[in-house]
Amino acid sequence: MESIGIIAGEGDLPVRVLKETGERGFEAVALAFDGFTNPEIERYAKNAHWLKLGQLDKAIKILKQYGITRVVMAGKIDKGNLLRLWNLRPDRRALRVIRALKDWKDDTVLAAIAEELSKDGISIDSITVWASKLMASQGVLTRKQPTKHQIEDVEFGREMALAIGGLDIGQTVVVKNRAVLVVEAIEGTDRAILRVRDLNIPNAVVVKMAKPNQDMRFDVPGVGPSTIRNMVTAGAKLLAIEVGKTMIANSEETIAIADEANICVMGITASGPIV
Repeated sequence: MESIGIIAGEGDLPVRVLKETGERGFEAVALAFDGFTNPEIERYAKNAHWLKLGQLDKAIKILKQYGITRVVMAGKIDKGNLLRLWNLRPDRRALRVIRALKDWKDDTVLAAIAEELSKDGISIDSITVWASKLMASQGVLTRKQPTKHQIEDVEFGREMALAIGGLDIGQTVVVKNRAVLVVEAIEGTDRAILRVRDLNIPNAVVVKMAKPNQDMRFDVPGVGPSTIRNMVTAGAKLLAIEVGKTMIANSEETIAIADEANICVMGITASGPIV
């Protein structure tokens, strides 16, 4: 039986990926992180090893111990934690990678980790290989339909989201009346949405797109029940996400919460008509 490694971050995604690997007949070895990874992964992984952020050499040695040549990154680890040095326990190998970084952009950091893994013959699979069922489909996914005015805001928001994605700033913007209210940065989508509450501007539109050159091995856009709950708190009324490149965690629950709150959720493409 072939083994695969799971680098397990936050949220429900690592558990879902582990279930998928089991259904496909793979034995999974999970690398988990104290304070971030859901302990439930231990139910589905053949073996789970708990690490501190920065223990790169230890992680690679564990993977090689099981003869693993393929891994998948599932679940986000807030980049802010990488900038809080007291959260890191970098070993010598990690320090060497850190010193070679030209900047701390997501793509730069993750590409450097991927390159370091490749030195030991370990490649990173695209998350879509293991979570294709979670990817957003095209069209309106809720009972609530978008208004003509909202569609105009989605078109504008898509352009703005792709622009900030191209600069590796974030993946989400919140707009209203073709004006940008909030741009996601290091805080992440959910916290960005909550900033709209402080502005006291109701009925905003949230647009989340993959980066124009999104590497689907890592940092893939995702939404879930908490996204909708935060939209309710902020008074936002529509969520547009990119088809095939955005994951919906717990999709049935996510859509049910949106329906109850009279929020429209829709899958859109990176270009072309919105509907």
